[in-house]
Amino acid sequence: MGYTQLDYIKRCEIYAFWQAGYSQTKIAKEVGVHKSTISREFKRNMFWWNSRIPQYKPNYAQTYCEGRHKSKKKLVKFTKEVANFVRAKLLQEWSPDQISGYAKRHQLFSISHERIYQFILSDKKKGGKLYKHLRHQHKKYRKRYGSPDRQGPIKNRVMIDDRPEIVNQKQRLGDWEIDTIVSKQHKSAIVTLVERVSKKTLIGQVGSKRSDFVRDQVIRLLSSLKAYVFSITADNGGEFSQHERIAAALETHVYFAHPYHSWERGLNENTNGLIRQYIPKDKDFTELTDVHIIEIQERLNNRPRKLLEYATPNEVFANLQKQMC
Repeated sequence: MGYTQLDYIKRCEIYAFWQAGYSQTKIAKEVGVHKSTISREFKRNMFWWNSRIPQYKPNYAQTYCEGRHKSKKKLVKFTKEVANFVRAKLLQEWSPDQISGYAKRHQLFSISHERIYQFILSDKKKGGKLYKHLRHQHKKYRKRYGSPDRQGPIKNRVMIDDRPEIVNQKQRLGDWEIDTIVSKQHKSAIVTLVERVSKKTLIGQVGSKRSDFVRDQVIRLLSSLKAYVFSITADNGGEFSQHERIAAALETHVYFAHPYHSWERGLNENTNGLIRQYIPKDKDFTELTDVHIIEIQERLNNRPRKLLEYATPNEVFANLQKQMC
């Protein structure tokens, strides 16, 4: 027998047995409910009235219960204002789950992500294009780059096995993962950096995957955040062969994941997938401007994440910065 919603009559019965000195277990048996129902009733509706001894009155208990029900947040209708908000966030590539979670977190309204999907489907049936802003998931993983063995070994690399345990715990701000995304026919590339705790993302073009280009861009992206760079974890691509110069410039440590172990940098792999939403695989990177890159970066950093309890990466990063000061 589970939890039972009590009415006024049941509360009168509880009061009578309580006045007679019955235990909670015996009251539950007499009233026909689980003992946890009686325990919960007393915890919620007992009161002190000119006495140090808690009191129970059925009329007071009923009033308290009705008051709680009235104060509960109800699901609101999908109003025009709600629809406009949802539409605006979908156009910024927020997912229905992110929109729903963010709205609840900031007490804007309470609409489930399923209801938002229904809104998108309705829009599509009317000829709308909102559905095109949804991310496509469940794609099979395909290795994007050539084998690292073809690029030769990276000198003096320190493997992920020697990385401090605190990085695995994801408890401090300042541990980053790094990768590159290449354009069609590998003509140009983009460097991506993701902070493991806040999920803050940094993006920069490098023209090609030449190690000196990558080195300079990484240093540029992280130089203003130097105080919050304790480690960087990379794959074994030759573009990271100048890791020692990166480490020296940023006063940090660079570690390398094992070859073909993409899950050791899972956050970066996932973030690259999010970036691909804005920059498809057939996109010519030479068409991208710095303004466009910054816009993509800011969209990702101002998008609520379920892993962050629907806070944004920028919010979490800023809050953790304050704690470190």
